[in-house]
Amino acid sequence: MLKVNLLQAQPPEKAVTTHPAVVIAVARWVRASGATPIIADSPGGLCNKRVLRRLYETTGMAQAAEEADALLNYDLDRVRIPCPEGRAANMLDAMKVMVEADAIISLPKLKTHGLTQFTGATKNLFGTVPGTTKASYHARFPSVERFSAMLIDILQHYRPVLTVMDAVVGMEGDGPSGGTARPIGVLLTSTDGIALDVVATALVGMAPLSVPPIAAAVRRGLSTGRVEDIEIVGTQLGEVKLLDFKRPRTGSQRMIPSSVPGWITNQLLALPQAGPRCTGCGVCARNCPVQAITIANRQPHTDHRVCIRCYCCHELCPEDAVELHQPWLARLLNR
Repeated sequence: MLKVNLLQAQPPEKAVTTHPAVVIAVARWVRASGATPIIADSPGGLCNKRVLRRLYETTGMAQAAEEADALLNYDLDRVRIPCPEGRAANMLDAMKVMVEADAIISLPKLKTHGLTQFTGATKNLFGTVPGTTKASYHARFPSVERFSAMLIDILQHYRPVLTVMDAVVGMEGDGPSGGTARPIGVLLTSTDGIALDVVATALVGMAPLSVPPIAAAVRRGLSTGRVEDIEIVGTQLGEVKLLDFKRPRTGSQRMIPSSVPGWITNQLLALPQAGPRCTGCGVCARNCPVQAITIANRQPHTDHRVCIRCYCCHELCPEDAVELHQPWLARLLNR
């Protein structure tokens, strides 16, 4: 199973999804080794066969499958499976094909992320959770600490045999869908997804321990979070490291202690609001895990007293119309 990142039906040049050239190369290698490569992901929001067909065509996966003699997954069956190793989740909702695969190769895209700051090898496995069920996970794990712990549970359960990160052109700024494409020129690969994320975050100038999923892995004893403790083979980090990579504007939100009063927390978290590109399609309202968004006169209205700042609306908006507005305290701290 080639677990790609297909967040939205966007063309490869937008840098939202794993580039088909990377998928072709890995699929050919898998086929040459005697196995059958199957390209699969469950995108955010509604997922059915019609949605998947459009997704595969737009992202270049249909062409990649044809060129590499790979299969495209259309199996929408889902199962609930025990996760005895889980610290946050002891049961997982899963795509049946992922559970039945002989092996999983993870093919994430290097991008920023509003909630977790960075989406890479660890976050990519969240795509094993079927369709709109992802929204319920945001509701079940509303804090970034709990959500990150759940991501580590999923990664530990599936244990991909290999991770190949597409960082040829990544995404900076307000990712994972509304940021800016950023040429990086790197492919990263490892049998240890957490180690890969530690190196990838350092590559773009992020302190690994400032990224909540990596911090969750460190608390669990799965990593030290230190690049110095990881053997890097090939091009060395200093040769390709970026010093001006833009983080998401939600940066001040990371790992706010639960002891901080709510009114202060609200001054640290970016507020999602619909901007002028909004078409009133309702994708944000349908995918809000806590029903904080309503549509009236083809305009979304967000109740920020209910909003849990998961940024699903920003992540899934097909028009990149959801803007992140920082309160005054967040702007001050992010200077």
